[in-house]
Amino acid sequence: MRHTRLLIIPFVMLFILACGLSNGIQQIQQAATNLPDLLTSAPTALGAIETAVASIEPASNCPSTPTAGGLGVGLNNTKSVMQMTGQFTFTDGSVNGQPASTATLASAAAGSFSAISNGFSAQYIGDPCNLNEIKVTIPRTDQQDTVDQGIGVMTVLFTGILQADTQLGLITWMYQNYGNIPVGGQQQTTFGTTQFTLQRDQTNMVLDVLPVK
Repeated sequence: MRHTRLLIIPFVMLFILACGLSNGIQQIQQAATNLPDLLTSAPTALGAIETAVASIEPASNCPSTPTAGGLGVGLNNTKSVMQMTGQFTFTDGSVNGQPASTATLASAAAGSFSAISNGFSAQYIGDPCNLNEIKVTIPRTDQQDTVDQGIGVMTVLFTGILQADTQLGLITWMYQNYGNIPVGGQQQTTFGTTQFTLQRDQTNMVLDVLPVK
């Protein structure tokens, strides 16, 4: 299943970074129902991609089956997927006494995400083998480019990280709600065993990802 999720990355990057952010998200929505068929009907073409991804995955001491209670997301795999895009850099540290790794936008992302690059962060918190929280902070103003780029970077962040059905549901939900939340408002949804809370303050959109309790 992990390789299947990783294989989606080239398609999403094609839509978002080559075709334009707003149009790319719309195309992803339209393609969502067809994507499973695409993955199963093109094994030869995707095989080369799978081999390339497998060759750069870092060694991990984590168990093959995550322990209970977390998001089911490992930090090593997350870093591997996100660094493939060339859009992010990571700094390891701690948050509230827990191990954490914080992603920020790399200089290579300036062209695609210039409106949100200053102030963006994604924190991956907890057990590196089974994270217990992901917290994403994205600058938000009344300008449409902060909406388009916010949706775009969220899509890149979670594609290849979550289960395929969860990430496609999240992309659609994000596109429907991201630009409509007023200052002080929030929206919440659950996909499978993962809860997503998106809220807006005076300067930022904050997405908090937690396991369902």
